Amino acid sequence: MRVAIIGCGSISSTHIKALIGSGEEIAALCDIEEEKAFEKKSKYELNSAVYTDYKKMLDEVRPDSVHICTPHYLHAEMAVEALGRDINVLCEKPLAISVRDCEAVVEAASKSKASYGVCLQNRYEPNMKKLREMAESIGIEAAFGTVVWKRNEDYYSKGAWRGRWDTEGGGVMINQALHTLDLMQWICGMPEYVTSSIDNYHLKDAIEVEDTASAVFELPDGRKFNFFATTAGGVDFPVQIRARLNDRRIVNAENNMMTCGKEIISTDEVTGTELKSVWGGCHRLLIEDFYDCVRTGRHFAIDAPEASKVIRLILSMYASDGSRIHVL
Repeated sequence: MRVAIIGCGSISSTHIKALIGSGEEIAALCDIEEEKAFEKKSKYELNSAVYTDYKKMLDEVRPDSVHICTPHYLHAEMAVEALGRDINVLCEKPLAISVRDCEAVVEAASKSKASYGVCLQNRYEPNMKKLREMAESIGIEAAFGTVVWKRNEDYYSKGAWRGRWDTEGGGVMINQALHTLDLMQWICGMPEYVTSSIDNYHLKDAIEVEDTASAVFELPDGRKFNFFATTAGGVDFPVQIRARLNDRRIVNAENNMMTCGKEIISTDEVTGTELKSVWGGCHRLLIEDFYDCVRTGRHFAIDAPEASKVIRLILSMYASDGSRIHVL
């Protein structure tokens, strides 16, 4: 298929490599900083047209699909534009940074003839899939997730849009920890209530968003799961989800290691992925699945309503301010 990529920053390389590996044609690259697009074109030896205006690109190239790899605040607008032209959309997380924009994307996707998906690629991690299978077959009594990473001032200085409420939409939750919280609701179920607090512990002069967050989520059936995330860590630790199954066994799932009771399951070698022990790396598996869905007419599971769930949870955490509130 003829694919266009909007946004040629660091994450675009992951998409480009996955598309090359799966045999799709990268017909166009677009970035307001034209040199970034030409850099990617040269680095990966692509025969792609280069644009700085994504609407012009959509109209002239008319790709089969578009990958949105831009700063967060642009995701919803660009998705709505492409869907309105019946062009398939695969968007980097987050789907949007406001409830209103989530609803706009959901509506646009429902009216479009094209498919829409979001890159929540950690759902393809073998251990997380196994944990979800256990949740479905055995049941989960309680669970918690943790994300402890290190992000310093240099990280935020590389992108002026980072660290700002109006452009990034938040901090550790909507950027780094979004994937793990999505896994929690995917495995445990969609919560109804949340009590949460956020803070900025170590970059008060560099960013205006949170670097640390904690929350208690309550499901409609009374079960709870807890969540903690920070980018004020001394190093990057592997993401971790722990759960107690209904048979009382304790499961610990990371990206490259899983224990269940006394059983140890290792998945260091996973065909088709760029497995990274700290944050995972199943973009290619997700991208291949998305294009198989487009070709066969099968529904892509991580669609707009599904990808909206984690955004509503995060925005509810921001709104909580220590109070127990209904999920937005």
